[in-house]
Amino acid sequence: MTSMPNSHRAYANRRVTAASLQTDRTVAAYRTDHQDRSGMSRPSRIQALQVAKRYASAIGLKAAKIALIDQLFAFSKAIDWSDAEIIPLVWPSNEVLARRLGIKVSTLKYHLAGLVEAGLICYSDHPTYQRRGRRSEDGRIVEAYGINLSPIAARYCEFFELSDAADFEAGKCKRLSNSRTLLRRGIAAIIEAARRELGSLDEDWNLLLARLDRLRERRAQGSVELAHVVDALEALRAEAAELLEALYDRRDSNTAVAKFRPLQTTAETPNSESCNEERNCADAQYIDESGAIGAMAYENKPSDASVQINREMRPTEPDDDIINISLPLLRSAFVHLSEMVPELFDHWAAFRSSGGLLCRLCYVNPQVYQEAVKVLGQDLAIAALALTAERSANGSVSNPGGYLRELVNRSRKGTLRLSQSLLGMAASTQKVHS
Repeated sequence: MTSMPNSHRAYANRRVTAASLQTDRTVAAYRTDHQDRSGMSRPSRIQALQVAKRYASAIGLKAAKIALIDQLFAFSKAIDWSDAEIIPLVWPSNEVLARRLGIKVSTLKYHLAGLVEAGLICYSDHPTYQRRGRRSEDGRIVEAYGINLSPIAARYCEFFELSDAADFEAGKCKRLSNSRTLLRRGIAAIIEAARRELGSLDEDWNLLLARLDRLRERRAQGSVELAHVVDALEALRAEAAELLEALYDRRDSNTAVAKFRPLQTTAETPNSESCNEERNCADAQYIDESGAIGAMAYENKPSDASVQINREMRPTEPDDDIINISLPLLRSAFVHLSEMVPELFDHWAAFRSSGGLLCRLCYVNPQVYQEAVKVLGQDLAIAALALTAERSANGSVSNPGGYLRELVNRSRKGTLRLSQSLLGMAASTQKVHS
C-alpha cells in the first residue's frame, strides 16, 4: 500500500480561498508601495483598530470576532504601525487567545477563519506553521511569523469609507424604523377610536385593519425597503384619518344629537317653559322627599296654567326632546358625574353603553332602566338615567328608582321636557362658576 506524499495531505496545507488570495495580493501591493515610499502614510495603531472594528460591525461580524480583533491588537505595538519598513505581525498561540476570550481552541480557529474571509487578517507562516517572533531592544520587530494585520493598513481608506456608509445607512434605517413605529401606533389608535364609535368594525375598517397587519408583518431589509413601508403607512394613515373624520361627520348628521350650541336660559317661543332658579327646572324635579312614586314636588304657578294646558294638549315625541341634547350639554349639566366618570362624555358610544355603570352608581334596578329604554328609546333613556344619577349624587333625589319611573310615566303622557331641564342645570352651573 503506497502512502500519500505529504504535499498532498490536506492537513499539511493551510486552506486557500478566493478571499485569502485577494487579501494576499492586496498586502503584497501595499508592501511594495510602502517600501518604495510612494504611497500614503500608514494609519496609527489606534486608527487601524477602530476602523477594523467598525468595518467588522458594518459587515455583520458577531461580537466574538470583534473581541478577537481587540485581542490581536493587544499583542501589537504602536511602532509596528508607524515604521513603514515593519510589517504589523503578532504571534500569540491559539491556546493563549482562546484562554483570553474564554472559548475553546476549535472555536477560536473558526473565528480566525472568519477574519481571514472578511479580509481583515492573513497569515505569514513559518515553514512549520509555528507562530514566533522577536523584537529588538527598541521594540522593533526583527523576525516574526504568525498573524499579519497589514490588510487593515492596506485597505484602511476602503474600510473607512465602507464604515461611514454603513453608519449612515444604519442611522437612516433607525429614523425610518422610528417613523414606521409611530405610524403603526397612530393607525392603530385611529382604528381603536373607530371601534369605540361603532361598537364593532364594519367592512371598510376591517379591510383597513388587514392592510395594517400585512404592513406590520412585512420585513424590510435596508433603508430603501423601509422607505417603501413608511410611504405605504403614511398613505394608510391619511386614509384612516379621512375615514374617521367621515365617521364623525356622519354621526353628527345621522344621529339625533345636534352639535353643541350656546346654552339658553330662556325659551325662544311663548309656549316654552322657563327654567328659572325658583322652580329649579321643576319639569324634571318631580318626586317628593319621601320618594313615593307619582307624588309631585312642586305646584304650578297661576301664570303657568295656560302653558300647562298647552303642554298636555301637545304630546312631544322623544326625538323632539333628544335633538336638543349634546355631549357638551350633558357634561355641563352633570357636574358630579363629570368628576366621577369623565370618560362617559368622550363619545356617544361610551355614553350609550354606560347603563350598567350608572345603575350601580345610583342603585337603580336594571329592569327599571330597561323599561325606560323601551319607552324613551336608547338615547333619551340613558340621558334620563344620567339625570337620575346626577340628582342622586347631589342629594336632591332620595329614591332614584322611583324618580326614573316617574320620568318614564311623564314621557308616556307627553309631558317630559328633559332637554329643558338639562339646559337649566347647565345654566345654573355657568352662573356658579361665573
